This record gives sequence, C-alpha cells and structure tokens, in this order.
Amino acid sequence: MSGTKPRFGTEKLARLKKVLLHNPIESLSTINQSNYKYHLFNYVPKVDQYLREHEQYAQLLKANNVEVLFVRNFAHQTKDLLAKLPNLPYLHDTAVITSKGAILSEMCPGTRAGEEKVVKEVLTNIGIPILHEFETQEEFEGCLILSPTTLIIVDTERHKPSTIEGFFAKALDSFEEVIYIKAPQARRFMHADMIFNRISEDLALYFPPALLRTYLVRREKRIEIDLKAFLGKRNIELMEINDEEQQNWGCSFVPLEPKILIHYDIALNDQTKKKLKQRGVQIIEFHPDALLAGGGSLRCLTLRLWRA
Repeated sequence: MSGTKPRFGTEKLARLKKVLLHNPIESLSTINQSNYKYHLFNYVPKVDQYLREHEQYAQLLKANNVEVLFVRNFAHQTKDLLAKLPNLPYLHDTAVITSKGAILSEMCPGTRAGEEKVVKEVLTNIGIPILHEFETQEEFEGCLILSPTTLIIVDTERHKPSTIEGFFAKALDSFEEVIYIKAPQARRFMHADMIFNRISEDLALYFPPALLRTYLVRREKRIEIDLKAFLGKRNIELMEINDEEQQNWGCSFVPLEPKILIHYDIALNDQTKKKLKQRGVQIIEFHPDALLAGGGSLRCLTLRLWRA
C-alpha cells in the first residue's frame, strides 16, 4: 500500500520486532583441528551442541515475541554457498539495517569472503533494499547505529581506513553525523560492538582502552572529541566494563527493548550487573557452551532487521 512505513530499520532503539539468523547445518562440520584458526574459530565446535544452543537462542527470541527469519529460507541462487561459509551465522557483521535500506558489508578476504553475496540475496528476497554496498576488496565489516541522526564507525582490523574515508560522504546522506573511532588492530576488538553498545536512550556500555582516538565527522567539519564527555552532553551515560568483561563479549548484547537485554550470563561481573540493575536494566541471560567455539556473542549471531 502506498504510504505504508517500511517494516525494517533499527535507528530507533525501540522494541525488537524481527531478526535474521542462520543455523550452519551444512558448514559447521567442515571446521576441524587443522583449519579452525583460519576460520576464526576459537576451537573445533561440538556440532550437535552448537546447533542445539543456536536453536535455543532462536526459541528465546520467539518467546519474547521476536519474529525470527532464517537465511536458508530466502537464499536460493546462493544456497550452494551455505556449505562453504562456516562464519555466516555471525550475521551482525554482514549488514546494518536502516529504514532506507541495508548498509551491506564487504567481508575481508579469507574465510568470510562471499557472505555478503548470500546476505544481499536474502535481504532482497525479504523486501529490504540495499542502501549501500562496497566494492570488492574494500573491506568494511559493519558499523553501529547510535540514533536516527548518528552512525558509529570503528576502524578495526576488519576495515580498511581508505574504505571508511570513502564511505563518509555516503553515510552523511542518511545520518547527520558519524562518530569515527580508531581502535587497536587486534582480534579482541575486531568489530565495533566489542567496545561499545547502547542499552537505552541514556545509557551505554563501553571499553575505554579501545578508544584510541575519536572524531566527530560532519559535512562541514571533523573534530576530535572525548566520547564520554561528548555523549554526556547529550545525557547519555557511558558505563565502563573491565578487561575481563570485554574479552567475554561484555559490550556485545542484544537489546530487546530499552533497558531489557539478552546477554551471555558469563559476560558481565556481579558488580556491573548490580550497577545496571540499579539503573533499571533487566538482563535475560543465556548460557553458552558450544557456541563459544565460534568466538562470537549472541549479538554477533543476530542481524536485527526491524525495531518499532
């Protein structure tokens, strides 16, 4: 119907309505002792248990009234790639969904190359247009949406600085500003959600040591900023997590709605959980075991399609 609002977009931190998941039935058994590091796994997964835990997570989302779509139901021309992409479950890295369409990543050469081809077909088939896609070899694995006006891009080991620079103009067609963070080039900081994540309109978790330099980029200027002070002026409190929490995916959770999170039960220590509870934050905990083999969080496994 003409004039109907699109049923996709995640700029506003509202109730999570729809997500995309991928259960790697075809590819997970290809991970073995000789190739798990190449495939960015921490160790060889227990296939049956991994798939069982993945299904439990899908059921948890459904129990909280989130519509769950699966890649395999929408990948037709690219279905043969499903057996060759064991990292495809980590869909968060492959795209960011705005109300104008998807910012489609260009995955780095190696085990993840080609994931964007599958995701592009899937998003197109479920009715989400592609707002921007990168050229081959540009290397850009994701960004974060802070608000309808602000995009966050972190320069990690999974991005090319030249690609980021070239993307600013396009990003500023859809957002008023970009917060650009230079981070250490290390695996533990390989994606933006490992160092920052919003909980509500006025609260976020972050890991300060990973913010080497931070800039505010607008069309007319680029200035260096202190992120905590900058967001503080916008009444957004940044709560720090420690080194151990960061390595346990402390920042990498799925907001079900403002101040209600789905998170690994191992990610945050009791002190941080207490502070969050005092601020009215509820955590729906999920215990991982076999899922940890892949080196990712529940957020990594979840391509959030629509909030409303």
